[in-house]
Amino acid sequence: MRRAFLALAWVFLSPQVVAASVELGPEEIREIRGRNARIQSVAVHMVHELMASLKTRRGTLDVASSVDDQKANTKRNEEIHQLVAERYQEFKADFLKGRYDRSKARLPENIERWRENPDISNPGADLANFPNSAFTLPKGRAYVETSPISWYGGAPLTAPQYNAEFLLRYGYTDDIELRLFGNGASWTGGRMGHSGFSPIAFDTKIHLLDEREDLFLPAAGFEAYIQTELLASRGYSQGTNAGLSMNFDQSLPLDIDLEYNFGANQVRKFNGDPYWQFNFQWALQKDVFDKDVALFIHGFYNATSLPRLPATLAISIDDPQFLGIKPPQIAAVGGGALWTLNSRLVVWGQASGGVTHYSPSVITNFGFAIAF
Repeated sequence: MRRAFLALAWVFLSPQVVAASVELGPEEIREIRGRNARIQSVAVHMVHELMASLKTRRGTLDVASSVDDQKANTKRNEEIHQLVAERYQEFKADFLKGRYDRSKARLPENIERWRENPDISNPGADLANFPNSAFTLPKGRAYVETSPISWYGGAPLTAPQYNAEFLLRYGYTDDIELRLFGNGASWTGGRMGHSGFSPIAFDTKIHLLDEREDLFLPAAGFEAYIQTELLASRGYSQGTNAGLSMNFDQSLPLDIDLEYNFGANQVRKFNGDPYWQFNFQWALQKDVFDKDVALFIHGFYNATSLPRLPATLAISIDDPQFLGIKPPQIAAVGGGALWTLNSRLVVWGQASGGVTHYSPSVITNFGFAIAF
């Protein structure tokens, strides 16, 4: 740049300097002016080159700065996306874990997330405790539940019995669940001991209402089953019996879930005639250890929510005065735990004791459920 300004100064000042210092002839003056014109042309060319060079350098700096900014922005966006993805996964895992607030999964903004992945904790296994939940599986999802170790202690009118219980569940819609239940392979002790296979029961559950915590209204569902004589071995068939119940789930303070059922089921009098009896089941459950473990206490009156109890032995009484008598009332209370190993698998165990004279002395079962 300095050279360019010196050239311009020389072009514009040289005629005056020369004219002021010496006296020149016309030819010499024309020669000097021609030389100055050439110098002026060179100087203008140098200035143009300088301006072009400066412009190029500035554009290069701008481009470099722009590239660096783009790289920084890209890196920052990637970090933001990664952070959002991590937070989403954390929220999703927390949202789907546990039984405390299962109505949240059915909200319009969450229902697709609830449907897209199998989850054993939402709505949760039904065989783990005595009542059944008000919630159903999402459409197309399935559970396989089994208690391969189920023991019912003896009582004055019932023999001790072992069952390998199972429950197959399928979400026909988000609110209708098709179910198949059975006590499976069974063994009965006592003087009339025998073994074989227990009958199959066809069951359906319908989710009616989500929970409204603001109004203290529980989630509600309706369930009905028919216990058939299909696959029943001799000694385990009790005829065709039905049962129905209203199932409720309610959130309590301290993140405790209350589950309770009111219903009626058919049982047999001592002469084999069926009659309807009222039944009730309940459970209080709380998730602990980051919702991987749940502790519960539960109980029932007259019957469990599914036909799991051994048949009475009193139908063998021959005295006519006893034939029309109904079996006595029974009840049990106990507790247990569930351990959610991952989103597809949960294991559980529970132990309960009878609280009336004719109730099974002890009821224990250990099992697991798999979500598909």
